[in-house]
Amino acid sequence: MSTNQPSGKSPARLKRVKILKKVIVTFVLTLIFLPLAMAIYFGCMAVSLKEELRERESELNYYMELQSEASFQKNTSDSIKEGETSEEASLKEPYKISESDVSKLSLKDEELYAGYKKIYLTFDDGPGPNTDEILDILDRYNVKATFFVVRKDGRNNEKLYQRIAESGHSLGMHSCTHVYKDLYQSVDAFREDTKELRDFLYLVTGVESDIYRFPGGSSNNVSPVDMHEFADELSKEGIVFFDWNISSQDATAIPLGKDRIVRNVTSQLSEYNEAIILFHDLDEKRTTVEALPEIIEYIQNMENTVILPITRDTNPIQHLSVK
Repeated sequence: MSTNQPSGKSPARLKRVKILKKVIVTFVLTLIFLPLAMAIYFGCMAVSLKEELRERESELNYYMELQSEASFQKNTSDSIKEGETSEEASLKEPYKISESDVSKLSLKDEELYAGYKKIYLTFDDGPGPNTDEILDILDRYNVKATFFVVRKDGRNNEKLYQRIAESGHSLGMHSCTHVYKDLYQSVDAFREDTKELRDFLYLVTGVESDIYRFPGGSSNNVSPVDMHEFADELSKEGIVFFDWNISSQDATAIPLGKDRIVRNVTSQLSEYNEAIILFHDLDEKRTTVEALPEIIEYIQNMENTVILPITRDTNPIQHLSVK
């Protein structure tokens, strides 16, 4: 009798076919995606090289300008040697700053505006949602102010600290949290708080802040520790503290209207040759933002009056008598 052999492919052959299919698929995918990956890689390399080339061209242009300037100066000198008068030669020379102009450039604002009525706009407790708009207003009127800030983390707040500093405004300290019981519990606590805020502002902006405003002012009745001790601590660190002699009163529990804030400020300006005005730039202080343009315009229309940012050279207005 004959034995019937099973028809079809054996399991071993099927396995080999599967493996072969996988190899073919892998090979095909490699042929498709390898050129794509190489194209992306070399594209990125091209962009990087193009940027580097642009930087090299810029650097080359810079040195070419230096060489051109040196050549110009040499030619000018040579022309004088060849018999040119000094008056003729001066027409080819770059403009030179006079000694009087140099002396003015070396003066600080406080010295440059000696004899002027000086006004300082200060904003406490920020940065906040209104800070950007306040900065826009100050830019529009070409005015520099002072911001006594607290510590607020987050990229949006960091941008505000940076904008304050980069726009030429003064960046002052106003404690990390503005929480009286933590800040004023001891000299050590105050010292640590101030150092933390100072280091934070330097890290974010590159500015070493050296001006301070006490939360509640230096004459507050909240601190259980004599405020003179905190003032002495600031002095040891080379920090000057500033209070105010005009308040907009925009920090009252019941928000004041724009017109009232304007009156609170402008009605007192004639009393002082140096006026530090207290504002706040918290989110709920919308009427402060609305009043600011009118206040600035009023000040700018005053004769022999200038608006300046506070620096450590500013004559400090301090409620607390410091020994």
